[in-house]
Amino acid sequence: MNTKNQRIPKFVTKLIEILDNQSYQEIISFDQKGDGIIIHQQELFENQILLNYFKHNHIDSFTRQMNNYGFKRVKNHQGKYEFKNPYFQKNNKYSFYNIALRNLIHLVMKKKQEKIKIISQFLALKSELNSFSKELDQFNFFASSYQQSQSILTESQNKAKLEMISISQKNLELEKMLNSLINEKKLY
Repeated sequence: MNTKNQRIPKFVTKLIEILDNQSYQEIISFDQKGDGIIIHQQELFENQILLNYFKHNHIDSFTRQMNNYGFKRVKNHQGKYEFKNPYFQKNNKYSFYNIALRNLIHLVMKKKQEKIKIISQFLALKSELNSFSKELDQFNFFASSYQQSQSILTESQNKAKLEMISISQKNLELEKMLNSLINEKKLY
């Protein structure tokens, strides 16, 4: 019954069992498109199916449960109860049994559970954002330190260039003086 740690609620499981039971097809079934559930015979549904599966025979209680699980009651042109849920359709209702199709049925959940799931996803994203923000702050600190180091190195490099230029000039002056001394000695 688990789909990667995601349980299918008992209500949904019972709904699948009811729709799978061929003897109930005249009472409740999917619509022709397979994207809605129609209750064809309300009285039989209340007295046979609801009593067997839900221990009551109140269509209003069943409707509230359907609403709690995200099913919307839609107007049927024949005046019958019809419910739709985008995650509960004929082509994926067997996802309870079929591993390849389990990706949608677990999304049929109570609205409160859905809110809790959204809140937990939000908190996880917030935590991830905080972690990313800390990493970004660390990166900015290192980038700033690198820029300061780079600035210090550039300043030191410029000082070294100026010192080399000064040394080169002094060296030229000394060479001139040496050449001048050598030329003077030659004259004697």
